[in-house]
Amino acid sequence: MQVNELTHDPTGEASTRTAAEPDLAADPAANGALRVEFRRIAPASMPPGLLAAVRFGPATADKHVSDGPLRIDVGLTPLAATADTELWWATGPVVHGSHGAIRYAHDDRRLIAILELDEREHGGITGAAAAAYTQMRRFQQQSSFPHLLRIWNYLDAINKGAGDLERYREFCVGRTHGLGNAAAASYPAATGIGHQHPTHRLQVYWLAGRAPGKSIENPRQVSAYRYPRDHGPASPTFARATLATDGSLLISGTASIVGHVSQHGGDPLAQLDETLRNLAAVNERADALRAAHSRPTDLFKVYLRDPACLDTVAKKLQQAFPRSTAIYLAADICRRELLLEIECLRLP
Repeated sequence: MQVNELTHDPTGEASTRTAAEPDLAADPAANGALRVEFRRIAPASMPPGLLAAVRFGPATADKHVSDGPLRIDVGLTPLAATADTELWWATGPVVHGSHGAIRYAHDDRRLIAILELDEREHGGITGAAAAAYTQMRRFQQQSSFPHLLRIWNYLDAINKGAGDLERYREFCVGRTHGLGNAAAASYPAATGIGHQHPTHRLQVYWLAGRAPGKSIENPRQVSAYRYPRDHGPASPTFARATLATDGSLLISGTASIVGHVSQHGGDPLAQLDETLRNLAAVNERADALRAAHSRPTDLFKVYLRDPACLDTVAKKLQQAFPRSTAIYLAADICRRELLLEIECLRLP
């Protein structure tokens, strides 16, 4: 049974609270820790107790409903007949609302919000990114969940254009303008990925908390926000990972980069090996800062430029992380020489 009541969100706008009867046996987040699960599931069959559901594949018509989880449709094609939905479980009653173009949901511990802008209404990707990040920054400044933990960015034709006119570089310029004077010490983990078909939209969604996380960098790589001018007029502004207060590790999109230079052009398996070394380095750095745990749960989101690489990449990843779960998606990577990118959520 669910009861809906009007309440107010952290920014003062009307919103809806959905209170579900607790089921401690079924609720994987009953202890308040972050819990996420990958499933293959129909949009109309969402289980109760969710904060948000991120779906991959065709968009659904019911994503603005107010009596279920926040619905986020990412226009990337799943490559395997396994999971196609990312379920974020709530730790208690969920508040839904909107603030301008932002839709959000939060429980007592975390907030997930999404903003989608049509590039054509903002003069291109630079203007859309600046507008999106300005709106996100202002929303977060008013929020009771002010600390950004993780951001996802999806845009069209990410590698189109040459030099500083490449669309990813233009996106980075707009993001920097929108963030304003944000300090590098507070940058969250992030992903920036390209659709392989036109949508004309920039999609930005994020996870935020009441308490700050700890930014983690990779000793094998130059911090993205310190990249040299070779990579564009504005460096990417994200941390390699965020360590949350509950011990969850949210690792950014990770690829075959050492220092700041891409490695193993044209060789997907060699790029996978390098990517796994980078993931291991981030995990090692995070393990030194958190309480030890013996059986972490690893959830991987694997972006592949060429779907033909799926079988070999999936087999090798499963061998390296036999207890992990993965979603494989057809996508373009922020550097045209990179063939794959992997993000990881490590749950204690």
